[in-house]
Amino acid sequence: MTERKKRTVGLELTTANQDIYTVPARFTTDITSILISNKSGSAVTFTLDWYDSATTTFHTLAGSTSLAANSTLQIRENQLYLVGGDKIRGLASANSAVNITVSLEEFFQTSL
Repeated sequence: MTERKKRTVGLELTTANQDIYTVPARFTTDITSILISNKSGSAVTFTLDWYDSATTTFHTLAGSTSLAANSTLQIRENQLYLVGGDKIRGLASANSAVNITVSLEEFFQTSL
């Protein structure tokens, strides 16, 4: 049996990598949308990675991607399917300039 919950999580990025979302143990997660917003008056870059806990490997989703001043980018064409311990992390070229909002659906595995 599987229980599911839809959630949205957000984070203001800094110039150091930080975890945006980590899949809890005994869960799987479908990432349905990632919204990246530049709230500053200058262009900035951002980087997003997916961490695959099974192989302990980071995979680049967006590497040093430019985002125009006061603009928003939405990624939603393809879902990411994550398992417990996987994570999404990111950083920006300027502190307090980029917000990341991740929409997702978590599935609790009541029986393994």
